[in-house]
Amino acid sequence: MTKTVHGKGMPGWVEIAADDTAAAIKFYTELFGWTEQSIGDENFEYHILMNGDKTIGGLSGKMNPGQPSAWLTYLETDNIDATIKDINDNGGTTYMPPTAMPGGRFTIISDPAGSPLGIVESDGVFDSNGEKNGLVWFELDIKDKFLETVEFYKNVFGWDPETGYDTAEMTYLTVAPWIGVYTGPDFPEYFKNHSQWSVTFNVSNIDLFAEKAETLGARIEHVMKDTPYGDFVMLRDLEGAFFVGMTPNQSDKKFN
Repeated sequence: MTKTVHGKGMPGWVEIAADDTAAAIKFYTELFGWTEQSIGDENFEYHILMNGDKTIGGLSGKMNPGQPSAWLTYLETDNIDATIKDINDNGGTTYMPPTAMPGGRFTIISDPAGSPLGIVESDGVFDSNGEKNGLVWFELDIKDKFLETVEFYKNVFGWDPETGYDTAEMTYLTVAPWIGVYTGPDFPEYFKNHSQWSVTFNVSNIDLFAEKAETLGARIEHVMKDTPYGDFVMLRDLEGAFFVGMTPNQSDKKFN
C-alpha cells in the first residue's frame, strides 16, 4: 500500500472548489462513502472530507469568480517564503502572498507549464494512506515545456525523478513514493489541452464505480484496463472537476 510520506516536495493537501458546495458534498460523500465536517465561518465556507478516520482533504467555495471547479494538489514546504522566491526564480508564477490558515500558511502558484498548484507550510496535513476510497496516486500531466517544468520541480522542491517509460509514445517519470509525471505527443483530449495535476483514488471495481458515478451525474472521460498497474477510469464531477479512480493490480505491491 502506498504510504503517506511528508516532507518538502511531497503532496501535503488536496481540495476541491465548487460553485454549488452542497451538491459537491452530496456527490462525493455518496460516491466514496466519505463524511464531511464544516470548519468554515461567515467569511468563507470550508469542509473537511474524511474517509473513515483518514483525512482526504478539503471542499470549499471559490475564492474568486474566475476560479475553476477543480481538484487542487498542494505540495509541502518547510519554508514558504524561501520556496516562493525559488518559484519566481525558476520560471513559476505566484498568485498570492503567503496566507495564514489553521496550523500554517499557504499560497497558490503555477509551474512553467501552467499547471495550478498549492504550496503549504503546515504541521496539519492529510493522512490518507492509499486505503480503499482514499488517495493512492498524484500525477502531473505536462502538455508543453516538459524538460523546463521537470527542472523547475527539481530546483524548487528537490525532486529526484526516476524514468519509468521513455518511448516515442510517452515519457513517464516517478517521484517516490506516489507522484507520476507524464508527457506525450498525443496528449489526451480529456485533459482539455492543459497541463494539470490530477488526483487518483483507490476504488474496488472501476466498472461499478463508473456506473455509480454516472448515476450521480459524473461524466466518464476514458477507461483503461489491464495495465501493469491496474484499471483506471478518468472522469469529471458535476461541475467538470477532473479526477481518477483506480483499481490497483493485486500483484503490484506498490499499491497493495
